[in-house]
Amino acid sequence: MRLGLIADTHIPYRASEIPPPVLQALVGVDLILHAGDVDEPWALDVLQELAPVYAVRGNYHVFDRSSGGAALPESVEIEVAGFHIGLIHGHKIGLTTWFWKAYMLLQNLRGRWTLPAYDRAVARALLRRFPQADIIVFGHTHRFYQAHWGKTLLINPGAALRTAYFNTPHPPSLAHLILEPGMPPEVIQIQVDPA
Repeated sequence: MRLGLIADTHIPYRASEIPPPVLQALVGVDLILHAGDVDEPWALDVLQELAPVYAVRGNYHVFDRSSGGAALPESVEIEVAGFHIGLIHGHKIGLTTWFWKAYMLLQNLRGRWTLPAYDRAVARALLRRFPQADIIVFGHTHRFYQAHWGKTLLINPGAALRTAYFNTPHPPSLAHLILEPGMPPEVIQIQVDPA
């Protein structure tokens, strides 16, 4: 089974709709998981024309920038091809959330985009949130991430549209997750140019 993983589309704030190259990258998937910051649930309609969609809210909804964000759940847990999958945006990493956000922004201003300490903090929080998960899909950081933490595979497909701040070096991306019973999951990062 092939899953399309997407996050941080920020429609209609970053673009009026999901660009055709992003949609093209999802043609043929059996299921789509959107890891938050949709920002308006109607933006999922075009994805639902491609495959069934599970989507969660993101941190953008916290600031009431999205009138419909409350319609989406904070997290979803599903079973696919014998794998237990947790889906969440990933911005709530405990009491230190705002510290980490401020720290990351300061580091980004200095041109640092990958911080192992932050990755560890996010991973620990996600593993606590989904202790039974084989796979956790999240967003929020706007950069592709894939790593095994014990038995659990953590995947962030990256932001599907270009991140608008600090000249980020991370290109827009999404991912395909291929799941077959009894086989290790396969993750394919897909960089897109939504120009």
